[in-house]
Amino acid sequence: MSGALGNILIRTMTYLDVRPLRLEVLRAGMVNQTVTFDGDDDPTTVHIGAFTEDGVNIGVSTWMRRPFPSVPQLQGLQLRGMATAEFVQGHGIGGLLLHAGMEYAKEVGVDLIWANARDAALAFYNRHGYTTVGDGFIETVTQLPHHQVVTYLVK
Repeated sequence: MSGALGNILIRTMTYLDVRPLRLEVLRAGMVNQTVTFDGDDDPTTVHIGAFTEDGVNIGVSTWMRRPFPSVPQLQGLQLRGMATAEFVQGHGIGGLLLHAGMEYAKEVGVDLIWANARDAALAFYNRHGYTTVGDGFIETVTQLPHHQVVTYLVK
């Protein structure tokens, strides 16, 4: 993608490389600074990042092969740790990461993508075709309100 930010490069990255941006965006001002998730280093987990032309990491997302709790019989891919640098929020970087994750989901043949989304991000996910499912809950690490979101892949 090119635009006001120049060319944006989307590529895979290691689980160690996603941690700085997760910390900066997802744990800003929080007592709990945990940014490592169970399954980050699993060989089936994929981390996808967005980078400026000069290599600055401006977005991260993690995609884990996990069933959606509401429909465990289907093959699921869980999105975790989605974050974009504050200075690029609202410029389409998150959408690029969702698109890259969708392409990966099609490649591996899952039925759906799901996430535990912060309530503050629900409109973003809804704009990108995700449906909000079930009752809200307070996420234990962040202590912020969340809902599950899901999108089904057409096969």
